[in-house]
Amino acid sequence: MFRQQFDRERIVDIVIGKSIITKKLCKVFHIEITLGRFGVTYKIEYRMYSILVCSFRFDAHIRSQDFNDLLNAVHTSTTTTMSSNLLVLNPMEFEHEFQDPLHKSLDIVETQYLSFNMSQYGSDGGVFSSPNFPHNYPQDAIIFYQFVASTNYRVVIEIDFFEIRGVSPQCTHDYLDVFINLTDFNLVNDQLLHRFCGRNKPPLLISITNLLLLGFFTEDMQTERGFNGSFRFIPAQRYKENLIREPCDYIFDSSKSKRGEFFSPTYPGTYLPWQFCNYSFVGQSNERVHIRFRDLMLFKTPNAQHCAIDLIRLYDNTLRPIELERFLSSFKQTSPVDGGLLSEQSDSQHITDLCGTYSMPLDVYSTKSSLLFYFITTHYAELTNEEQSQLNEASMPSLWRKGFYAEYEFLSTLTTLDFIPRNQTNQYLSGTECDQTIKSFGKGHGILQSPNWPNFYKPQTSCSTYLLGIDDRYGLENVEIEFEQFDIDCQLAIFVIYNASRIHDYHLQSHPSYSFVNSTLVSKEKSFNNYYQQEVDFKENLTFCGHFKPEGRFVSQNSLLKLSFIPKTRPANNLLPSLVNGGKFQAKYRFIKSYHQLSKNKSQLINTGDCSLFYYQSRALNGKFQPPRSSDEDYFSNANCTFHFQILNSNFRLLISYDYFNIADNDVINCPSDNLTYTYRSHSLYKSYPYIYCGYRNYPPPYLTDHSVEQFRIHFRSNNDSETGLGFDGRYEFVNRTHPLFSSQCRTPFDPIIEIYDKEQSSGNLSSSGYPENVICEWSYRTKVDYQFKLDLTVVDLEGSKTKDPPQGCQSSVLKIFSEERIDELCGQQETISYIITKSNWFTVQFISFTRQTGELLKGFHLTWTIIRPKTTDPDYLDCQPRNETAFSIHRSLICDNYVHCQPYSNADELSTNCSQLLSTNSYLVSFPFLRQHYIFISIIILLIILTITVAILLIFFIIKTKNYLHQEKIRSSTKTYFTDINTHNLDDSTDVNLMKQTVTTV
Repeated sequence: MFRQQFDRERIVDIVIGKSIITKKLCKVFHIEITLGRFGVTYKIEYRMYSILVCSFRFDAHIRSQDFNDLLNAVHTSTTTTMSSNLLVLNPMEFEHEFQDPLHKSLDIVETQYLSFNMSQYGSDGGVFSSPNFPHNYPQDAIIFYQFVASTNYRVVIEIDFFEIRGVSPQCTHDYLDVFINLTDFNLVNDQLLHRFCGRNKPPLLISITNLLLLGFFTEDMQTERGFNGSFRFIPAQRYKENLIREPCDYIFDSSKSKRGEFFSPTYPGTYLPWQFCNYSFVGQSNERVHIRFRDLMLFKTPNAQHCAIDLIRLYDNTLRPIELERFLSSFKQTSPVDGGLLSEQSDSQHITDLCGTYSMPLDVYSTKSSLLFYFITTHYAELTNEEQSQLNEASMPSLWRKGFYAEYEFLSTLTTLDFIPRNQTNQYLSGTECDQTIKSFGKGHGILQSPNWPNFYKPQTSCSTYLLGIDDRYGLENVEIEFEQFDIDCQLAIFVIYNASRIHDYHLQSHPSYSFVNSTLVSKEKSFNNYYQQEVDFKENLTFCGHFKPEGRFVSQNSLLKLSFIPKTRPANNLLPSLVNGGKFQAKYRFIKSYHQLSKNKSQLINTGDCSLFYYQSRALNGKFQPPRSSDEDYFSNANCTFHFQILNSNFRLLISYDYFNIADNDVINCPSDNLTYTYRSHSLYKSYPYIYCGYRNYPPPYLTDHSVEQFRIHFRSNNDSETGLGFDGRYEFVNRTHPLFSSQCRTPFDPIIEIYDKEQSSGNLSSSGYPENVICEWSYRTKVDYQFKLDLTVVDLEGSKTKDPPQGCQSSVLKIFSEERIDELCGQQETISYIITKSNWFTVQFISFTRQTGELLKGFHLTWTIIRPKTTDPDYLDCQPRNETAFSIHRSLICDNYVHCQPYSNADELSTNCSQLLSTNSYLVSFPFLRQHYIFISIIILLIILTITVAILLIFFIIKTKNYLHQEKIRSSTKTYFTDINTHNLDDSTDVNLMKQTVTTV
């Protein structure tokens, strides 16, 4: 402790104990804080190094009771964590108003500086590490690693091992600070790249200048192994080519170089946060700019839809060099990113934004001769533990801030975009060489021509066309094309049609002709062909080349049809001149509604309300289906539409569900006007599903076919009144046992039937085990012939309702019970217990639960089943109601088991009189249900006990016999010893002889 005098004021410095030595690194800030309790205002000067508080200075008397309040206020104002290692640098004796003087020890840590100079190590560099590595580093350490390269060189750092105490990103204990953009080592105006700790190893580091600094700080507590790495020095010239202004403004001029490469300022090292780099490409008037990314990795939050943190933004721009210079000079040097600069480029010129990672190579093209390329970075964000675990589960690469590496070229050989009409239907896909989209907008037809038509393509041109039909709640369209001219040399290119099938008209000898009237396609007489009735074979791609056009028509599998003209390798120099042309084609296209009428008289106009649509598992495993709708968005009156679903084999089931449902009918029970019904073919016989559906949002429950269903049909009917609705949006999916809806937590529809017998188990329970989501469970039971099941629903507590007014249907969950001549659909809340008595010896319970629509606390379902028999004289069975001929009998093992199995007829099985009668009988197996049901198991246990006792007795007897035998052998051995002694000593004494005889006799 020491004393220091000041004029009129006492001044106290509060510092981080070991940071006082590095005070020159700290920036100065000023704030004023008023403590509300006393109304005292303190003017505070504090210094910070990066996010580390170096010191505080107060210019007023500090009362001891104010000290902690003031520190908390400083923490709140500076958003800086005030840890326990704060201490007073120059404590002093205070005026008499201080009741408790502050006495703190002075903690000074010597700072170490380690220098690694290229002049000493050469360009190959060397290695470095934390003190004592690979053992733990010391406490209370401040070490600066200074790497110095020669002019026009840069420093490269690779960390091999990293283990520092702390948790990223706070790093409140020990940490490593990294600086890659330095002008000197004073750190006055230099930007921190990042602070690293824990196991968050710094990625590859490359300096922007010839200097790089690592600052290693440790506390006076527990330490870990630290880090080690290597360094080297690389030339900086490749980063300065075409650079017109530091740090990263570049111009690439076609008149100087037609092709080259460029990269982010520190590629492949970690890029700096808060950067705005510009790469401007200026070509000749007949040229287009082609950018090919060879490597691209920018930070992006997983599952984010936009590039919110770091990005590459590309613009088509026609600025001349002078205007471009003026544009670049408008950049503000003091602000890394100025959002106002981006607004100078119109949205129509914006090509795309890039971030995250992509499959390489990635190509981008300008439409004309110029292109603007912005590389923008913001703060150094880090992934949360949950986001990182998502990446790990998806086996995706870690989002390291590596930057990008790309090649550029100015090309006059690229095709022009004049062949793409500038209208609402046809649109050029920005950034591509010559790709376009053609959208239907309900208008339905047109002519498609190759670029440069009627001349040949330019060689090596690669173009794709995407024809997009309507696919929404109001309609669904497929795409059909037919070639009129086709000439593509197979040595140079191929033409590919994706996800399509070739359609032949078997009824006509000539191609059908079409006329286009008022933008509506009308089929001429006998030209109608419903290709959905054919076994359409969709291919992933159909490839064509040659001088003859592909025959037939080609239809898309869904609402998208993709066509691509793909060149082969670049032509060799010795090819004939006639082969250097790419080729050409012309085709007509049309968009067709995905539903078609099967009219009796095909010469008549099609009734738009009729349709018959087929869905084959061989074409698509899932999709949507909807009724035809009018231009008013409602389904047609007098509609008759059938959706056919063909199941491939018994290993698959069809799953039907609905996203929307609105079939107009006031009677939601009988649905006499407009309705939806099901039929199915099983064992070559067609059967009707007993339920009918209609109403507003009265959703049909999810439907899963059983193993015997070969074809499933959905029938939509509407009457001729004017009351219609939007209809429905349905989903279908062909599923097998590997589908995620079939989990291991319950039995599935693919599991075998459970065979059960009354003497083994006469009753049991089934439940949903709570209310799980996204699961399908199915239990199937069967017992002996002439026996039946009684099912008691003790709990039904699901989403939806079929009884409320208005009903809600069963959109997300349903409990179905199948038995002979009966199917029950249940959802919502069941307040009274329901009893179901099957007509045969089997039943199936199916529970389907999708994603919950509400957050209600619901229980699911619970069901008790009991094997019953019609009235019988079998003594093992109890007649539940002797005077009622319709009643049933239950097995006597169920008597007095605390559950009334005879309900709803009686409670005879739980009457005390029946229980006492059983107790008086000699058969304990009958008296006690547990013994009766498990007599085989109990008998086996009794036999095992008897066998164990028998073995134990035999073992004891054997041990006793063995012990006696050993005792006798010992006696014989003693007798022989006596005889030997007598012979040896020639004992003639008669007394001894008598004794020997007596001994022998005894033995």
